[in-house]
Amino acid sequence: MTFAPRTSRDVTLDILKGIGCLFMIVAHSSLNFGGYERFKFWYGLAPVLFFSAAGVTAALQAQKYKPRGVLLTYAFLLLLGYSFNRITDPGFLKEIEFDIIQMIAVGSSIIYLVERYARPPAWIYFLLGLLAFGMKFLLQALFSGFAVVGLTNLIFPPGIFPIFPWLFLFFFGLFAYRNNNSINLAAALGFGLLFLVLQQTNFPLDIENKWDMSIGYFLVSCILLFGTFYLLRLIPFPPHPRGLGLLTFLGQNSLLFLYVHFPIILYFKEIHIQNIYVVIFEHPYLFWVLTLALTVIVMVILLWLPRSKALTALFSQLPVWLVLVFLVFAVGIYIRNRFFTYYIEIGLGLLIALFYPRLANLLKQRSSQNTSPS
Repeated sequence: MTFAPRTSRDVTLDILKGIGCLFMIVAHSSLNFGGYERFKFWYGLAPVLFFSAAGVTAALQAQKYKPRGVLLTYAFLLLLGYSFNRITDPGFLKEIEFDIIQMIAVGSSIIYLVERYARPPAWIYFLLGLLAFGMKFLLQALFSGFAVVGLTNLIFPPGIFPIFPWLFLFFFGLFAYRNNNSINLAAALGFGLLFLVLQQTNFPLDIENKWDMSIGYFLVSCILLFGTFYLLRLIPFPPHPRGLGLLTFLGQNSLLFLYVHFPIILYFKEIHIQNIYVVIFEHPYLFWVLTLALTVIVMVILLWLPRSKALTALFSQLPVWLVLVFLVFAVGIYIRNRFFTYYIEIGLGLLIALFYPRLANLLKQRSSQNTSPS
């Protein structure tokens, strides 16, 4: 059983990202009351779903678009995405790191190049995934005891999303997408069995060590990735599945979701909304429900902006995007007031998310290749 025809938009990828959005609300809320602290780790696995879906999307683009436009689009995404870094970390310019947007840009670029110029069989992506994870240990051993500018934080831990090991999810995502679904089930069960064996032998799995990517976290990520692909592929989704509109809406607008939900969560936590409304303190899950509801409402309102012909024409000009890149970094450098910087970066991020499809259309050119997916 395979995904939907690859000549059209794959709704299962949108659902995969939509589930990741729901996970992200729980993880970023980091509720520390009502015993809800335990949910932070498990739902913090959201990048597993985003990165694996991004790997598949990049491979599909390799069949349709020429390299120059695609790679430029990802380069813009990497730079523009630092507006999100500024929202989550006021001092990000002091120590440049890759957050989720930068890792998607870099990982997708690598998948695009491999798929465009090598087009290896699916099993090669599994080996590349293992290699990407293993490189973390090699690089940490080689550079043990000292940091290297341009390597530490960006290439290997410590860092938020360094290339090694997080690149493995892009490779494994494409492996899961290309293979028969029984292989996904076997992979999920295999990694699960390995996890149980190591656990029974008292191997230090350290599963909550996300940022240094422990073996335990790696195994849990693999179980989630292959298990989710397996379950989604059991369902024969129609092109526009009814009852899953929320997930597809979030998945199709995941970049905008990123810029909307996080400030809402920060605001709710700043005002201690659970103390204002006792019902939220008594039922903490309502914090998530309220965040999701307000996020969707704000997204729906904002999505009217791209319907403006004047704004669409404005953001169809490359110089406008170059100015946006400049502003993303200039705001953090020249404006010292953190309050103003924070809100300016949110505004820039919302514009970027809303009109990024215009940039992609501007830069991408259809490939003359007539190859079909394997």
